[in-house]
Amino acid sequence: MDRALPTDPLPALPPQPISLDVLREKYLKPGEQSVDDLFDRVARAVADAEAPEQRALWAARFRQHLAAGACRVPADW
Repeated sequence: MDRALPTDPLPALPPQPISLDVLREKYLKPGEQSVDDLFDRVARAVADAEAPEQRALWAARFRQHLAAGACRVPADW
């Protein structure tokens, strides 16, 4: 089942210095530089629960939803 992402994503807010500090100190792993790196890692980790041949597909989907604001994923997706 393939569902479209929401068409009205929330507007992006500019990052605040404290937010970037927290991101670096608490969430990024060595070698990661940005929230995009974090989203890539998390999407791959979540997709690891899927069948091996489906992992790349699901990692891409999870990554899209993280970037769009994962809380907006419908419950029946």
